[in-house]
Amino acid sequence: MRTSRPSWGSNMKVLHLMVSGRAGGIESLLRDYVNYSRHENLFLFAWDGGPMADQIENSGCRVIRMNQPQEGSRAVCRRILELCKQERVAAIVVHHEAPLLRLAALLARHRCPEIRVFCYAHSDARFLCGTGKKVGLAVKKQIFRYTFRRADKAVAISNAVKDSLMGYLGVPEEHIAVIYNGAVLSRFHPVERRPAGPLRLIYVGRLIEEKGVQNTLTALSRLKDVDYRFTIVGDGDYRQTLEALVKELGIGDQVDFLGTRSDVPELLAGADVFIHLPDCAEGFGIAVVEALASGLICVCNDRGALPEIVEDGVSGVIVQSGDSVTALLRSLIPGSAQWERIRRGAVEAAQKFSIEAFAAKLDDLIEEP
Repeated sequence: MRTSRPSWGSNMKVLHLMVSGRAGGIESLLRDYVNYSRHENLFLFAWDGGPMADQIENSGCRVIRMNQPQEGSRAVCRRILELCKQERVAAIVVHHEAPLLRLAALLARHRCPEIRVFCYAHSDARFLCGTGKKVGLAVKKQIFRYTFRRADKAVAISNAVKDSLMGYLGVPEEHIAVIYNGAVLSRFHPVERRPAGPLRLIYVGRLIEEKGVQNTLTALSRLKDVDYRFTIVGDGDYRQTLEALVKELGIGDQVDFLGTRSDVPELLAGADVFIHLPDCAEGFGIAVVEALASGLICVCNDRGALPEIVEDGVSGVIVQSGDSVTALLRSLIPGSAQWERIRRGAVEAAQKFSIEAFAAKLDDLIEEP
């Protein structure tokens, strides 16, 4: 490890390593980050471009699309090293879990010792290591353990993810920086809720089994004595399974699948309750933050980082089981004193997770000597 580096200060060049520019949580976060960062940010998309790459480029940042056909290409390593030398890159931030990108960043630092390398964990370490088919789990664990420890810092998006890095990969606690993801809160505004009419429930996110929308649907099927509508915003491989489950449970008249939408702030403004009951250990929950900022009653379970975002009884409700969800929804009274108190707490809690706070903390970390 190097003992000294030049004092870069602020406004340095930072290279972000990505895989694709398709619409997703990480890509959306970085699209917003570039508008608040103090640095000149460059983005290398190793495998392909996409709509988010275009949006980042439209923000004034340089985007390099390599369009490599598969992982393992030496061309990616060569291109990263070339960029670091040509652009006098001060820091590399690796966002994707592809082992090649993480090893390539460390190789670039070996060739250019003044560079700092930061390896992100955008999800629980077990999920991180379990994705991908080209490299076996044991090998991936070794690569992740090595690259997280050899990076200047590992970056976790929550304390839950930090704990998983320590417990599953043995990354020392002092080597991990926790930086919560951020949302552009100015896009979301709480509105007055109508005391009459059906209870308007909403979920926003990917439709994969781990996100647990099936848990919500099962709980709602027992809600025979409450007038409600449940709107599901998002898409994914699990959608057809969820649509079939809705028919099986006999709640098709009360559930709407909207697919991917660009008007999420407006959809949240028209809802009362946001429900998220994942089966996985959530690394963070940007959709939950957006719901808080919209003044919704957020009903979540205690998986992963969700209790770090929602404080039970203060800014939302933490439930333990499907039965408790059903009982809770029966007890909710829109417009009641408790309802309004939690709504105010939700809006206040969201301020902790602003895009401004995220950008400042990531920039500060990159600038540390």
